[in-house]
Amino acid sequence: MSERRPVGPAFLIGYAIAYIGAFLGVAPLLQILAPVHAAAIDPAAKAAIFSQAIFYGCVAAGFGNILGGAISDRTRSRHGRRRPWIIVGAVLTVASYAVLLWSRTPFMMVVGLVCFQLAFNVLLAPLIALFADRVPDNRRGVMSAVLGMAYPLAVTMGSVIMAWGPQSETARFATLGGIVLLATIPFALLSREDAPPPGEVRALSSGLSPRSLFKPFANRDFSLAWAVRFLIATGYSLVAFYLLYYIADAIGYADLYPGQTAEAGHSLVMTVSLIGVLGVSFLVALAGSRIKRRKLLGIGGGVLLSGAALLLGVTPDWMLVVVAFVFYGMGQGAFGSIEMALMTDVLPSAEDRGKDLGLINLAVTLPQATAPLAALVLLEGFGFGFRSLFFAAVVCFACATLALAAIRRVR
Repeated sequence: MSERRPVGPAFLIGYAIAYIGAFLGVAPLLQILAPVHAAAIDPAAKAAIFSQAIFYGCVAAGFGNILGGAISDRTRSRHGRRRPWIIVGAVLTVASYAVLLWSRTPFMMVVGLVCFQLAFNVLLAPLIALFADRVPDNRRGVMSAVLGMAYPLAVTMGSVIMAWGPQSETARFATLGGIVLLATIPFALLSREDAPPPGEVRALSSGLSPRSLFKPFANRDFSLAWAVRFLIATGYSLVAFYLLYYIADAIGYADLYPGQTAEAGHSLVMTVSLIGVLGVSFLVALAGSRIKRRKLLGIGGGVLLSGAALLLGVTPDWMLVVVAFVFYGMGQGAFGSIEMALMTDVLPSAEDRGKDLGLINLAVTLPQATAPLAALVLLEGFGFGFRSLFFAAVVCFACATLALAAIRRVR
């Protein structure tokens, strides 16, 4: 194993911008553009169309993430293993927006989201693997806290852009495409990455049998960390995917505030949530290596998420919804600030970082496929409407907290 090239502030800042920019390409798409597009295809069947498209798209995302990580593990290039695939993935992601934009039937919307998820994960897998490759142990705590802000920040920024930026669908997709390209490609072109020694590069097909592919799950802590991420991501998905419909239908935001759209209410709660995320993440980043017990921080985050989801499920009051999202953001900030370091700490081997991180990222993409299916059952079978999704999220967050407490390798 070769020594890591020292990393300076320029690399860390560039990496953070690329990471946040990548998620800006997916968060508003899944939470705003795709639901709105499904409603434009068939308003009466919007939830079913959206759920079906999300399901097949996220199945594709799982394959794309593992394949993207495995290919980058096995790439030999004077430009490095990860950077070429970051560029390819960014370009393909923008191209996939056009496929989704031009879809006019439920089937074509499924095709569009499948193309997007495959392309986006070709970008995401090597980008995340670069964290494990380049960020040294003594900076992982701070960087993990910074990167923990990425998805909530992307959700909030994306919501604000969708609510107050260009309103035509074409302009919205073009805006996201520009953000993805500007955030990721300059970083991939300007950052430095050592070409791997010949002994660390293998044939594409090596180590990809079903047995070796899933070998990391024999490691207890890896399996627990995977379960934690899967449960947390399922809870996030149940809250996020149908939040726009919840604000519009269950809360009746437009009736409470005439002249305002549900998108405006969505941007408000996302902004409030972001304040909680940034506040906690900033404190964690400021403390840096002085925090010795990451696991306790993550457990606290799980408790806050559970309480916030429960409040969302029981309250009919809009102001309490806003308060719930303050605590929700604090929980996201606490868990997110240790998430990347946690996942990196439980990796069983260095040579398969990309592939193994792809497996861990499968814990994020699978819930995006299964949560919509669960949502259809919950929406039709329990009589609580969109509130039933928040009760299910409480169960997910609580179980994730228990699984996190059982991990031994992380203090």
